[in-house]
Amino acid sequence: MRRVPAAVLTGILALGAGSATAGPWGRPRGGVYAKTSYAYLHATDLATPDGTIASIPAFEKNEASLYVAYGLSDRVTLVLDAIAYRQSGIEGFDSAGGVGDVRVGVQARVGRAGPWVFAARGTLQAPTGDETRGEGLLPSGSGVWEGDLVASAGRSFGRGQGWLFVEAGPQFRGGGLREGLVYGAQVGWRRGRVLFMANLRGVQPWDSTPGDASAGSAAGLGDGVTYLAVGPSVAVEVGRGLGIQVDLDGATHARNLARGPTLRVGLYWSR
Repeated sequence: MRRVPAAVLTGILALGAGSATAGPWGRPRGGVYAKTSYAYLHATDLATPDGTIASIPAFEKNEASLYVAYGLSDRVTLVLDAIAYRQSGIEGFDSAGGVGDVRVGVQARVGRAGPWVFAARGTLQAPTGDETRGEGLLPSGSGVWEGDLVASAGRSFGRGQGWLFVEAGPQFRGGGLREGLVYGAQVGWRRGRVLFMANLRGVQPWDSTPGDASAGSAAGLGDGVTYLAVGPSVAVEVGRGLGIQVDLDGATHARNLARGPTLRVGLYWSR
């Protein structure tokens, strides 16, 4: 049975920061993957809770994040995904920043079938951010406990140079915020030291009817947040286990968040 090369696994995990999407493979026993990244969003459109797109003064969001995956065993991987700092601002109104929310998770490989690998992942998000900043319009966190349970399936192809995976599962939110479905997918190809990826991720509440708690913020942390984000990534290995990645994506099918392109730049290391 063909195994996914370690270099390709590094490329798959490189998507992790900020999306918690890393495919079903995980890390080998004692293996570590760490990534620090910066993300920037500029938007002049707001997707309202009912899905209407409204023009707004320029909204900007800056995030610095840390993602770490550790192989507890060949089947089990532990994950930390933290927003070290989130700053946002609305032109002519205010700007605010602070520590964001922290996510911890565990992923277990649950089986194989031919070239396919299957895994399950559970994630818990702690409300370490501040939902009241900027009069509640510029929060650094959601203010509630959250989590998800995700099943994923993936395989390699092209003699181990390419890979793909899909994953989905229920999202849980406290504080009366509506729960829903989280999902993601990726297809990638390795060419020498360069990895090319096409990504998809999204959130879909079970109930998309606007409610009393839907007047959230452009930051995309309130009630009824909905989106489908798609875009490319390129990762370049610059040294032994060291690499740089650039992602670009934009949201469609959006509700209760600012809609615009998001650029991410990250530095990752693995062993």
